[in-house]
Amino acid sequence: MGTSYGSIHIRSTDTEQIAEIVKNLAAQEKQKFLISPCINGWISVYPSGLGYDSNIAAAIAQQFPGHLLYLTLYDDNLFDYIYYLEHKLVDEYSSNPDYFETVSREEKARLRGKPEVFADLLTELPNNQTTIEEITKVLTVLSKEEREKIYQKNLELLQRLQARKNDVDISKLPYDEVFQGVGQFSGFAQLFNISNASTCYEYLQDEEDEEIERWEEFIQIPNPSI
Repeated sequence: MGTSYGSIHIRSTDTEQIAEIVKNLAAQEKQKFLISPCINGWISVYPSGLGYDSNIAAAIAQQFPGHLLYLTLYDDNLFDYIYYLEHKLVDEYSSNPDYFETVSREEKARLRGKPEVFADLLTELPNNQTTIEEITKVLTVLSKEEREKIYQKNLELLQRLQARKNDVDISKLPYDEVFQGVGQFSGFAQLFNISNASTCYEYLQDEEDEEIERWEEFIQIPNPSI
């Protein structure tokens, strides 16, 4: 099974405000959280349970009026997001709405994502050159036939590696293309200049923090020292 994680990213510089919202939520839901400092105008919240409870993002959005993005990756393959603004769900996306069960045509259309809704958010990002077209490209899913071709290419390279062929460069393995959810997740976060997105509460608690920006400034809720 591949990697799975979820996190909430809030467009704010007021860490104290976000921490207070999360403290109240932690008491109500018996959840644990990690909160990042403000990085590039984003404060990130990592709920326990791999961050896989969308109700937590909705609860925070009810108390915070600004931009809020809830990003999830499941099994390296499924990328989802939910976007809130002014306490309302503005947009929702799933790279494969039928992943767990078959859904209606209407539901697939609803989960297709509407990149144009991010126009105002993009204007808030300093020195940002991200375009709606780039967001659209990240959200575009390869066809089954295209993914099969990439899979076969990947398989051939792996077989050559196993045969100890010295002419094979492991960096050429198209991992992000075979497991498209990984590439979509990281690509989407990069477009919005969100740091520390590809992780979750449990991974951070397991001290997988070597590449976590400003890890020493993270806040844990509830405070374990109290």
